Amino acid sequence: MLSVENLVKTDLFQDLSDQALQAIAGFAVPATFEEGDNIYQLGDDANDLYYLESGRLRFSIGVGNRPDASGSLILPGKIFGWAALLHEHPRRVATASCLEDSDLYIISRQNLLELFSQDQAAGYQVMRRLATTIAGDFVSVLSV
Repeated sequence: MLSVENLVKTDLFQDLSDQALQAIAGFAVPATFEEGDNIYQLGDDANDLYYLESGRLRFSIGVGNRPDASGSLILPGKIFGWAALLHEHPRRVATASCLEDSDLYIISRQNLLELFSQDQAAGYQVMRRLATTIAGDFVSVLSV
């Protein structure tokens, strides 16, 4: 089971109550991927978020129908795949692929949205952090 101690260390979930963190940990499902596997690809439906327990991933941003060849690394302890929280029928804007065998937890978009509907303070905190993340990513792209 994904621990509350690990969730509270993530940028996205660090400000949540113990109750909200316990709920998220409770519906996180473990999954294992092998080196070379894609967790998701550009254009896929975005139904889940992910917590990387172990391994390393390449995150390649999409431009049009082509992913950027360089991308960035996702290291253990990170939440990724947050496009799942952006709108009603979200699509992936990047490809996440395993650079080595990796253990993840899958966090259902639907379960998160139900939690945020019941615990609006948690929903507000996560969406505030998500907006900050997106703005920071946008500023770094403009700086290059």
